[in-house]
Amino acid sequence: MTANPPKAQAASSLRTGLQIINAVLERETSGRTGFNVARLAQEIGIDPSKASRMTQELCDRGFLERREDSTLRVAAGFHELGRALNHGLLRGARPVLRRLAIEHGAGARLSVRDGVLVRLLRGEAAAAAEPWPVRAGLVTPCWCTGAGRALLLDHSGDEIAALLQGYELIGVGGPNAAHSADELAAANDRDRPGGMVAAHGEFEHGITEYAVPVRDGQGQIFAALAVLGRQTDLRPREETIRADLTASAAALGRLIDVATP
Repeated sequence: MTANPPKAQAASSLRTGLQIINAVLERETSGRTGFNVARLAQEIGIDPSKASRMTQELCDRGFLERREDSTLRVAAGFHELGRALNHGLLRGARPVLRRLAIEHGAGARLSVRDGVLVRLLRGEAAAAAEPWPVRAGLVTPCWCTGAGRALLLDHSGDEIAALLQGYELIGVGGPNAAHSADELAAANDRDRPGGMVAAHGEFEHGITEYAVPVRDGQGQIFAALAVLGRQTDLRPREETIRADLTASAAALGRLIDVATP
């Protein structure tokens, strides 16, 4: 991806911020003692001064907070920004993703969008040797992934154009990736009636990603549920996958009403 310098810098900062929040969240949900800034910097491999600067900014914005012992935890602002990140949903998603991965022999993923980026919240692999990374916090573009398109499924063409203004889409993604906002909008217009995005070769040659939006009680999209694997394996099962993803997304949507601890 190439963009004008301010946007490129913002994207880089966003990726680091997501890494920081994800590390703090995973540490917190593990039940272990939280990270202080020095330990956090070591964990995610960034300079301690940068970690200090960015954690302070995240604290100022209400995404993180410091305990009395100087360890970090995720703050209310983060959960308010991305309600899909509440603990009830993350806990509930794990067995759903695991079942999808085993049932369809593919990677299963739950993701959310932040601007033009898609962040993986939780993933499950069908097998230990699966070649596609499922590390939580993985960041990909919204315009060449099934999850990204599912997260934009309610966007109009004008809204997609405004979102991608200043970004160069050529050279990113697989052979069937959208190269313009118009192409992305057209792809979503094609898939919207069926309620499922079918991204064949959009992120990588020979790889298919099927994705559906996960909606809250008001019908708003707050996450995307997807399976990803070889096109030759998944395409013959498209209708089965559509039904399974749709039902699973509806079940996950009900978890958004679970109060965040």
